[in-house]
Amino acid sequence: MVRAGVPQTVAMKVSGHRTAAVFRRYDITTEGDIREAMRRTQAHIARQPTESRIVPVKIESERIA
Repeated sequence: MVRAGVPQTVAMKVSGHRTAAVFRRYDITTEGDIREAMRRTQAHIARQPTESRIVPVKIESERIA
């Protein structure tokens, strides 16, 4: 259900799990889950700007008297 986009709290109610710990115990990560995570990560990286948008800040040294 979670993989289909159903929120975990709703899936827990449907499946009868009372705690998130028990629910997670049965949420087994598959090879396909790992591949999908990598695909999404690569797509995210590809969308990032190639040029740095960071502007250097000039800090003038202060004299301590």
